[in-house]
Amino acid sequence: MHLREWLDRLAPDLIATLRRFPFTSLLLLCTTAAILAMLNEFVSISDEFSWRVIGGLATGAVFATAGVLFHESRPEARIAGLLLGYVVPLAAIALFQVTDADWFVPWALPVISILWLSVSAFTRRDTPLETEQQRFWWLNHQAAATALIAAVAFLLIALGLAAIERSLSILFGLESQDFFYRWVLPVIGFLFTPLYWLATIPRLEAFDPQSLRQPDLIARATGFLGQFVLTPLLLAYALILLAYTLQIIVTQSLPQGMLGWMVLGFVTTGAATWLLLYPPFMRERLLVRIFRRAWFWLTVIPLLLYAVAVGVRIAAYGLTPDRMMLVMGGIWAGLLTVLFLLRRGDIRFIPGLAGAILLLFSFGPWNFERLPISSQAAVLDALLTKGGVTGPNARPDWTPEEGARATSAMSYLFYSPAGERELQRILAARGVTYTPSGRGLDQLLEEIGADTAPDAAPGYINAARDPAQFIDIAATPYLVGRVATYVAGNPELAGLAFKLEAQTLTVSSATGGSTAIDLISWLGRNDREVLVDPVIDFTLGSARYRYVIEMATLAPNADGSRNVTYLDGTLFADTRPAN
Repeated sequence: MHLREWLDRLAPDLIATLRRFPFTSLLLLCTTAAILAMLNEFVSISDEFSWRVIGGLATGAVFATAGVLFHESRPEARIAGLLLGYVVPLAAIALFQVTDADWFVPWALPVISILWLSVSAFTRRDTPLETEQQRFWWLNHQAAATALIAAVAFLLIALGLAAIERSLSILFGLESQDFFYRWVLPVIGFLFTPLYWLATIPRLEAFDPQSLRQPDLIARATGFLGQFVLTPLLLAYALILLAYTLQIIVTQSLPQGMLGWMVLGFVTTGAATWLLLYPPFMRERLLVRIFRRAWFWLTVIPLLLYAVAVGVRIAAYGLTPDRMMLVMGGIWAGLLTVLFLLRRGDIRFIPGLAGAILLLFSFGPWNFERLPISSQAAVLDALLTKGGVTGPNARPDWTPEEGARATSAMSYLFYSPAGERELQRILAARGVTYTPSGRGLDQLLEEIGADTAPDAAPGYINAARDPAQFIDIAATPYLVGRVATYVAGNPELAGLAFKLEAQTLTVSSATGGSTAIDLISWLGRNDREVLVDPVIDFTLGSARYRYVIEMATLAPNADGSRNVTYLDGTLFADTRPAN
């Protein structure tokens, strides 16, 4: 009997899944192999290229799955099916290797791929609109439910493997952590769990319209959540926002604080609830009928507040990636509201428009990382021109508000490599020589005579390592693990205890030795949001260690110095750590 016949008998669902999703299965296998290589130290865990490969392969697998669903829904579109099923996944893998955010932001691709997956099987125009929307809800409901089941199943398997590993260690003295946690569990989690989920995705011809009128238990539970939990909360929250609008009119004050994120969360939750309540068996309920008739009308005033609040923040402080996300969210929510109020709505627009907008703002000079830099640079350029800055020590003629705005723009540009390049270009055009990473922001502001710099400069600095920066761990090739420490915290890792106090990091060994690391010189090299030197080296006993900092929080002191209040990074050693 041939191998294929044995497999057909032993695992028919697996074989059917591999035949239905061959390219997805291959990419999942490659993703798992890349993860195993990293976990087992064949490649460095701090190597950004490895993470980009893993991200690209996983995203490509999602695009490949979407391509299969598109082809099954439109078998006559062979060329489009081949492009979406093979070319687009390969392009996603390649685009993930782009490191220059000036023209593309690859980290948006995973979200785009999932949003495209949700609508890829529903692009036909010759199918009745109601039927297409019902099939969209049915397939995505099935996929979401089985994805949750797959996640729970993986968790149970992980708990079972942990029990087996501990039993082997306690009863027989067999140390099998590496085998279970570096080989077996990753293979189950990143290969077999996704394959199981793919096996549960039904074909479109299995759709029965009666299933949305006579739902199963899971569909009823989903409807209960939407009807009796989300709908009352959303209606109550809408009344709160309307009351806030009335307060603004009475007090004649502009929106303050986190209103933008509050409204975006409100309309996003409402759109998700609209999706949950779409099936015919839900529309007959009184509360659901009220919600569906009133919802998009209830979003009009909150969205107007949203536009004012975001506009005020952008006018005062310029664009940032967070505000770009607010702008994109506002465009999405506004389009949905207009389309549904004009009775042109379609539940496929909810994920589809989000994916299209995110894709639009991921490419080109208007992408959500590059556009804020260009915006802040343009503001600074205009203010330097207005202030008459023509060389070093040329004190600008600014009002206090203009000085604060210029300082804010320079601070934003100063704390990213791409922003530093823009800052260097703008200052060079005005006779000010600036070398990136050459000096602190306070010195630069003082040189051009920005009197408002000390007050406007940020207090706490949340610093992070540039993922593109190469870290040499050749002398300390063994991974000890990830450790985060903060003031008043005493984390432990592989027999080492960490204690952080102001400008000192103390590391103690379980064997009794300890070392105190003076962080003053390290702080002097790292006074910005992008860590220039993210490495802390120390020796404890006969072992040498390299602590690669990924994130740090630097707190200001009254004398102008800084303390370290939080460190999070990966520890490497020159000897293999004890199990």
